[in-house]
Amino acid sequence: MDENKSYMTHTLFRVEQDNHHIITIHPISTAAPEQLDIIDYLTQFVDLVTFILEREDTIGVIYSCPIQDKKIEYTQLFEQFSSSRSSPSDLYKLTSKVLHWETFKKPIVSLISHNCTAIALATMLWSNCRIASEKLQFGFPESKYGLFTAFGTTIYLPALIGTENALNLLTQSKLLSSEEAHKLGLINELTQKPSDSLSLAINWILNLPSTNADHQTEQIDELTPEAILTIQKKTRGLYPGTNAVIELLRKNPSSTAIEASEREANLYLEVLNSPEPLSMVRTLHYAVQLAKSPNSIKHLGDYSLKKIGILGAGMMGSGIAYEAARAGIEVALKDVTLPQAERGKTYSSQVCEKSLALGAMSPSQREQLLARIKPTDQVDDLNGSDCIIEAVFEDFRLKAEVTKESLPYLNENGFFATNTTSLPITELAKATNDPENFIGMHFFSPVDRMPLVEIICGKQTEQKTLEKALTTALRLNKIPIVVQDGPGFFTSRIFFNYLLEGITMVLEGISPTLVEEEAMAAGFAVGPLAVLDEISLELMLHVYDQLPGLHPSQKRAYTYLKEMVNQERKGKKSGAGFYDYDHETKKKTIWKNPVIASTKENVTPSIIRKRLLHVMALDSYRCLAEGVLNQPIDGDIGSILGVGYASYTGGVFGHIDRTTLPIFIAECENFLTKGEQWDIPESLRELAKKNFRFYSGFDSNWR
Repeated sequence: MDENKSYMTHTLFRVEQDNHHIITIHPISTAAPEQLDIIDYLTQFVDLVTFILEREDTIGVIYSCPIQDKKIEYTQLFEQFSSSRSSPSDLYKLTSKVLHWETFKKPIVSLISHNCTAIALATMLWSNCRIASEKLQFGFPESKYGLFTAFGTTIYLPALIGTENALNLLTQSKLLSSEEAHKLGLINELTQKPSDSLSLAINWILNLPSTNADHQTEQIDELTPEAILTIQKKTRGLYPGTNAVIELLRKNPSSTAIEASEREANLYLEVLNSPEPLSMVRTLHYAVQLAKSPNSIKHLGDYSLKKIGILGAGMMGSGIAYEAARAGIEVALKDVTLPQAERGKTYSSQVCEKSLALGAMSPSQREQLLARIKPTDQVDDLNGSDCIIEAVFEDFRLKAEVTKESLPYLNENGFFATNTTSLPITELAKATNDPENFIGMHFFSPVDRMPLVEIICGKQTEQKTLEKALTTALRLNKIPIVVQDGPGFFTSRIFFNYLLEGITMVLEGISPTLVEEEAMAAGFAVGPLAVLDEISLELMLHVYDQLPGLHPSQKRAYTYLKEMVNQERKGKKSGAGFYDYDHETKKKTIWKNPVIASTKENVTPSIIRKRLLHVMALDSYRCLAEGVLNQPIDGDIGSILGVGYASYTGGVFGHIDRTTLPIFIAECENFLTKGEQWDIPESLRELAKKNFRFYSGFDSNWR
């Protein structure tokens, strides 16, 4: 035994006392809190600290984080708090015990040596002083899943960093660096070496005036309406966790800490038992983790990705080039002329400049990245490419031409991918003598910010080609979903229905303003009419022209778009479309076509929201039934990350489950007169009779 220390025994924590009577507590490495009831585990920790503080000879307490950052799984939280295992009173009692620590007037220091987020970070807020190593990350990322962290965070955090800062940190899922956390006041001291933390903590306790040993749970400033409005504009009131945080931070200044802790515990359980968080965690956490797992790639052999050839230096090709160069891959960026190819490289330079200004990239990193991109108008510069990605205009003839021209320069073990929004891969593969080595890779614009890649297998695409495409997507730090061939594949197909429904409602005489407002209120990233203006109405007509056939509802939309184009209302670039654009003020105003009479039908906002959400979900089921989708979860990932479907639903199939299938069918039947997009497959009606759900918790029920 160290001559300056004595030890106490505990099954989960190692407790040491030095000759100053300062107690240090560390979790025992063999302990496995992920297998325990989290309330029970933390209660044991809190009771231990309380027992130590009660001892008259204790001068102060130092503790390491009782929970390692990855020790608690979301499945564990939902299982525990959605059952009778834990109640609000259990959580309230735990937080109340922590609040009681203040009465001992003894300094408490917490040591942080690993990334610290969510509940782990909450336990660090219980101390008077937090000492952390450099180059760590801190925050509450669970807010992006509709959750919030309780365990006293809404009580302690506002007192430490201010209520508005607490609101932002608790609801925006941003992770802070050690330096940012220190500047904000979340961390008191930073150390270069974790080994220095203990001596710094001991020194802090020994030299601290007794008056500074209080926890800061008083003098909390009030939350301003402006701060609330800023957050609500982003979440639109659709995230239960964010709504709970706002309510708690608004009421806390007029409440005692004990009252605030009881309110926090009740809302925490209420949020965990609401449908949105589980659906969001299932799709945006676990499903995304699985999609990014390289374990699904088994038959690559000696394939390696050192060089990518890109055909077309437009917005899409330029974005792919940037992502490839950022991943350390050599890029040959080809266009018809060298100036066009060089403009494509300029895009990467502009993105680098933004990263440089934000401190996310060094000058040397920028130079290295840009050096990997070779703009060219010579097809032989593609020679030796392990992958060639074609990203030219959506035209069968043009795509076939550039495909044939470039194929001889593909590495022997390489593969060819076409980036297309909707053209069938099996048809495009006819341009090659080796359709087994041909696949679709649908990137989303802007590529450097959109995380999804939709990988489309043609009828003859081999498994090894799919695995090479998956490897490429993962190297580019993208989230891949795999779908089968068909017009529009999955994401574009359901998105076309979103746009179609927007046009259909306008033609019915529903206010365009109301359509756009309710699309945003429903949780969509952008309204359908604004999207049409962004992509241009001419391009939408071109997409319709490429489809094998149009049903009457699509033909009506096509005719209306053509009329608008003939009136020079072509979209944002032309200054007029579904909106009028003032290029000087950069403002836009919705355009109401005087020819279309306003509907006399009583159209409520909720009906508009349902039509936009339901129409995409209904077609997603058709994709699943037809085999375009392999599993519902691929549709959920693709709908949210690819085309901006309302994330709080957990995706298109999460939305159907949330509505319940019988009600979903009944509501879709009410819209049958609106167009063929509302035709209900008989197989879905049969599932509704069985009250089928696509998921049970985190598990899929699909065959």
